[in-house]
Amino acid sequence: MRNSSTFRIHKSFDLSSQDFKVLALLYQPLLGVGAHSLYITFYQLNHQQPDIKLEHQQLFDLLNLKQTDFLKMRNKLEALNLLEVYQQTDDYIYVVKTPLSAKQFLLDTVFGSYLQSEIGEKHVDWIASLFKIEVPSLEGYNNITKPFDSMYEFKSLNLLKLNYEFQGRKQNGGSHIGYHFDYNKFVEMLPERLKNSQLLNQRLQKQIAKIAFVYQFNIEDMVEVYMEATKSKQTANFQALNHKAKLYYENKNQILSIKEKEIPKTDLIKTLPPQVIIQKYSKLDFQGIALQTATSLIERNHVDPGIINVILMLVLKQKDGVLPGLKYMETVLHDWLNKGIQTTEDALNYSTQLEHTWEKKKKVQKVNEPDWMDDYVKELEKMEETS
Repeated sequence: MRNSSTFRIHKSFDLSSQDFKVLALLYQPLLGVGAHSLYITFYQLNHQQPDIKLEHQQLFDLLNLKQTDFLKMRNKLEALNLLEVYQQTDDYIYVVKTPLSAKQFLLDTVFGSYLQSEIGEKHVDWIASLFKIEVPSLEGYNNITKPFDSMYEFKSLNLLKLNYEFQGRKQNGGSHIGYHFDYNKFVEMLPERLKNSQLLNQRLQKQIAKIAFVYQFNIEDMVEVYMEATKSKQTANFQALNHKAKLYYENKNQILSIKEKEIPKTDLIKTLPPQVIIQKYSKLDFQGIALQTATSLIERNHVDPGIINVILMLVLKQKDGVLPGLKYMETVLHDWLNKGIQTTEDALNYSTQLEHTWEKKKKVQKVNEPDWMDDYVKELEKMEETS
């Protein structure tokens, strides 16, 4: 994607205070602050100027973002079904989608399980309690509400037809799963007594596929779960399916965990901008100097960027967030190159080896020992002087 590419934002709804509450308390732990902010920005940009067309660079400047960071945030919104993206060469359309209600989110198999795996069951229970409402007891009361047809008479059975879209909320379908589950085979394996019209319900089909995906159940497992959920009746509701799936999984003595797909560590470190490393590991007051040193180190030494990134992480961690000068950093870099470090993977392995070696030395030395990185560099400088 080019920074000069353009985009428009489309939405057909207004968010309520409850929607903002759901986004902040339920979606944000999964999205992260950045992606949550991007969603709100898309919403507000369209809210103020519905037909506005912008360049991506304008958005990046507005949010102080790099393109790589933007794409990660956008992809999270897509994965949680809050955004649809359409592309035609260098022109994009972002369709902003409504969040689920709190009840839908917490009962959605994927989202509810993912949130619990991220923040723990105790915190999920606490957050859920923030959405609790008091329902009046209707015991002893009769429902005397008038139906529509008791007050109004139909003059024509022809329904009004309009061939355009209306403003208003569209149901968010929850998590979108591309996982393939052989639903027809599942129906075939069910007992005859359970084969009824409910099985044709598309929402039920999607829910069963989601449960199979989350728990990695095969068809036989799902048949067992469905039979448990319909023991006392011939139909199953979503809550019963979710509950029985969880019990069935726990009975197999397994622990459910959901996590994002991991990018290989070497690939991630190789492509990571040094600025990100410095922002994470360097003290705030020293970040400007550290960036300048890192930039000079890269410009003066044409090596695999991943090697320099590994050295930056190692030194910043060991020096409590204060990056030493260029000479110091080049001494370390040249020593690694002389030892045959040629790839990011080599650098990661050597970094781990160095830390383990110095950790062992630390255990047998006095408490007031010098910083091991300084000790290491002094040894290297002595070797250079004698060579």
